[in-house]
Amino acid sequence: MLLITTPLILWTLCTSSLARSVPPRDTAPSVYLEDADVRFTGTLSVETESFLNIRFGQDTSGKNRFIPPKPYTYPAGSVVNASQSGAACPQLRDPDPDFPIFANVTNISEDCLTLRVDRPVNTSPFSRLPVLVFIYGGGDTIGQIYDPIYDPTALVASATQKGLPIIYVAMNYRLGIFGFASSPALNETDSLNSGLLDQRLALWWIQDNIAAFGGDPDQVTIFGESDGATGVALQMTAYGGKVPKAPFRRAIMESGGATADTGTATNVAGERTAQVTELVNCTSSTSNSREELRCLQKLPMLSLLNAATDIEAQVAGAGGFDVFIPTSPSSFIPDSPSTLLKTGQFVRDIDVISGWAENDGAFFTPTELYSSSDVAAFLAETYPSLTNSSIEEALALYPISQFSNDTSVNPPINAQYFRASQMIRDCQMTCVSLLTVQTNAQYASEPGVSSYLYALNQTVFTAFLDAEGVSYYGVPHFSDIPYIFNEVSTDPDFAPIATASDVQLASEMSTSWASFATFGNPSRVNGTITGWSQALPAGSGSWTSSYNLQVIGGPDKRLASTGSEPRDYNEDIVQRCAFWNSPEVLAAIGI
Repeated sequence: MLLITTPLILWTLCTSSLARSVPPRDTAPSVYLEDADVRFTGTLSVETESFLNIRFGQDTSGKNRFIPPKPYTYPAGSVVNASQSGAACPQLRDPDPDFPIFANVTNISEDCLTLRVDRPVNTSPFSRLPVLVFIYGGGDTIGQIYDPIYDPTALVASATQKGLPIIYVAMNYRLGIFGFASSPALNETDSLNSGLLDQRLALWWIQDNIAAFGGDPDQVTIFGESDGATGVALQMTAYGGKVPKAPFRRAIMESGGATADTGTATNVAGERTAQVTELVNCTSSTSNSREELRCLQKLPMLSLLNAATDIEAQVAGAGGFDVFIPTSPSSFIPDSPSTLLKTGQFVRDIDVISGWAENDGAFFTPTELYSSSDVAAFLAETYPSLTNSSIEEALALYPISQFSNDTSVNPPINAQYFRASQMIRDCQMTCVSLLTVQTNAQYASEPGVSSYLYALNQTVFTAFLDAEGVSYYGVPHFSDIPYIFNEVSTDPDFAPIATASDVQLASEMSTSWASFATFGNPSRVNGTITGWSQALPAGSGSWTSSYNLQVIGGPDKRLASTGSEPRDYNEDIVQRCAFWNSPEVLAAIGI
């Protein structure tokens, strides 16, 4: 007990002993990096201190476009104004017109590799606080650390109030063709997956510098949602786990994972890069990939962005999500992600939480599905290499009798929509989570390694969805973010529609994430989600029929089981995931 509580006691003692020497509250906080002789001056709010636009990577334009990031070094003696937000990496101005929760992006640049650090007031270099590092999602197409939807101040402040002070860090990384281009020339120079390498460089910057901000580099938890969760998981499988040390100790994956981006183990990113190359007239008459690369690197940023956006719209419609995605094999992802997980080629003994939202597939499924034939055609279009026999097996695993029409909306939504939506959710979120916790527990070499599983069954979006006539979306993708950032009572868009239950859940989820970052246990202290047990014990075998699953929020919140017990989860996810995680299906969907 003494070893566990020592960091919190030290933080309390340090802040108490410094109370008389704390500068006035209108004095900007500062942090000094002694080895670099650089000082950062941040901004102060009532309960938090923020340091913004800290450069960790060099400008990625010109000859640096597409290639792995290069560390940025401030000149010795620099005093850096870290009080203002920086540029986002190149992306659309209006991130997602169909889901207007993200702010318009008004400042983009290829000189975008910056990070932010937020901490409790009065934190000192001796505090040694746990660190939560966020990787944003957005279909590898949109996202930035300065979007108000990812404002961490309430998360940091509420965790501190509950005796779990943490430091928050988030990094920008390259998106779309800028971060996930693929070509023979890029492969030859080991320049694939630069967006993931941006994340990695930021994680090493944190290892080197977070202590000066009062953080503990040995207590870093990385977390992300959607493609951010996929980024988190691919940091776990980085280099096939053949690294002396990982730059983190724990990982949280929300609605995503290493096997979430179907097509990663194919040349889909290369094919789409070639389409853009042709569109901007950079295709070489002699098929010289290096010549094409030089041409692409010389293009103005907006010319390349607009061309890539056109291709994204052709492939995926508005938003253009998941058109340019990670590629394997590469040095960073040396085999298909499913192979890396199933063969234990990932960093071992990392505590993990992985889970999904109850209706994660709702946004990604068309409502015009009225028959089994319609669903079969949708699966064939979504996963073109899935065999007819596999599609028939999928239909059998999700009998239409288990789904109902929704007649509360006009026009009514057919049960086939909900059937297909659950298939998409299971393939790309639910079964991804089960494979994550199963392999993490299987290959753990230490008995104390923890693996937790959850299903979120509540959303603050309910009133908004009702008003838009799309209540059938249920608990959709992204429902976790307002809770984890604890902003349902402070955000001007959420506060008017949040219920008392939403406010309570936001407090509990954000505290559980802080508890996990501190102890490796999301239910360790009061104010967290109570009774959350590990999905599997460390050292479990390669297959199990029963997982502990924490159902978070909603009328049926509880610790459920996927086995044959009275407290069972109400879906046969073990059998269904045995199908989606089978070698044949994983190969067919390119993961």
